[in-house]
Amino acid sequence: MRIGIIGLPFVGKTSIFNALTSASAKTGEFSLGAKEANRAVVKVPDERLYKLAPLYNPKKVTPAEVEYIDVAGLVKETKEKGSEGEFYHSLREVDELAHVVRLFKDDNVIHVSGSIDSKRDIKSLDLDLMVIDLDIIEKRLKRLEKTVASSKSEEDKRELQVLDRFKEALDNEIPLREVDLPAEEAKLVRGYGFLSQKPLLLILNLDEEQIKIKGKLEAELSEFQQRKKIEVCSVCGKLEMELSQLENEDRKAFLDDLGIEEAAVNRVIKSSYKLLDLISFFTANENEVKAWAIPSGTKAIKAAGTVHSDMERGFIKAEVIGFDKLWEQGSIHQAKEKGVLGLEGKEYVVQDGDVIFFRFHV
Repeated sequence: MRIGIIGLPFVGKTSIFNALTSASAKTGEFSLGAKEANRAVVKVPDERLYKLAPLYNPKKVTPAEVEYIDVAGLVKETKEKGSEGEFYHSLREVDELAHVVRLFKDDNVIHVSGSIDSKRDIKSLDLDLMVIDLDIIEKRLKRLEKTVASSKSEEDKRELQVLDRFKEALDNEIPLREVDLPAEEAKLVRGYGFLSQKPLLLILNLDEEQIKIKGKLEAELSEFQQRKKIEVCSVCGKLEMELSQLENEDRKAFLDDLGIEEAAVNRVIKSSYKLLDLISFFTANENEVKAWAIPSGTKAIKAAGTVHSDMERGFIKAEVIGFDKLWEQGSIHQAKEKGVLGLEGKEYVVQDGDVIFFRFHV
């Protein structure tokens, strides 16, 4: 899973990036002209994975991973020529956008719009994403119209129709994530990586005082949470960036003192999984215990393909047991003895926490 961190300058994007990744990227760097995105990979915290390990004594334990990409902000008044193109190309391949929205108060940190207004900033940046998408669509439509007129290609014609729908939505300031498409039509335009089509996680960047009223602040943005493919999560970026540099035990003690139940990385990843409708399943043997993230509703044969294409191609059956049942039994051998290990076909819908051994032949 890849997540692009976006937002206006001086809203704390890189502080959030550091808090999530335990990195030490320079804050304020992009606002001073840096263009290279910060990148870091984070292991998804899942205690089930580490509980499974002693049952198999594997050579290695491999969590699922999230890559965070922290890009420069866009400001209408100061956009350099080509900056929108760089912004788009840095983000077109991500699965989700995390928009850092400033709520923290600090007289020493300017706001590019002169005041703190979360609703205005959310709408403004969403509009920027739509403008970038519209520019791409209009250029593509000009070429497609000529192609369709000369070649009569049915696929080009269908793509033209989808892009016409997208253009109409954007002309009416409707982000593409709110446009419903059948699977076949969505496939035609998947390669564009339109930014306003991507699921959006709004990360509210708070100060320490605002932590106490984070529920109220999130509720004030309910109009956005009610829209399609949007989630909201609150983080005190400056504080959690500092805590991310501590050892786990010290970090937990500080979080407890502050009344914060989980570190930012845990909460943000949970929000991202919910937003993308992802679940986790596990493969386990003496060599490796590993977590895999897949969309909810994925069938066994496609889950097998996530592990290896040969498993999907030569799929026979899947031996399946839920994590809770396996933990209760204490070993896979005991689970087999008690008859609680299921044998499922390719149409079986994988459940969150399933431990699966795929039988296949190629």
